[in-house]
Amino acid sequence: MSEAIHPPVTIPQDLMLARLAQSEQMREFFIQMWLQNPALAKQGGARVARLLAVAPLPAHGAPSGTRE
Repeated sequence: MSEAIHPPVTIPQDLMLARLAQSEQMREFFIQMWLQNPALAKQGGARVARLLAVAPLPAHGAPSGTRE
């Protein structure tokens, strides 16, 4: 069986930046969820524990889940 050779695809910069921003929002959502529910965080094991260890704490006076 021969496989078709496709030319490389270039991802537009605006699409790449949009996907990166979306990924960061999802990361922050899950970190907040794990911080608010430690039992759920424990289910994530060592990987979640490492993420939480380096996660920035919410700014003083800022409601949880908001960005400044």
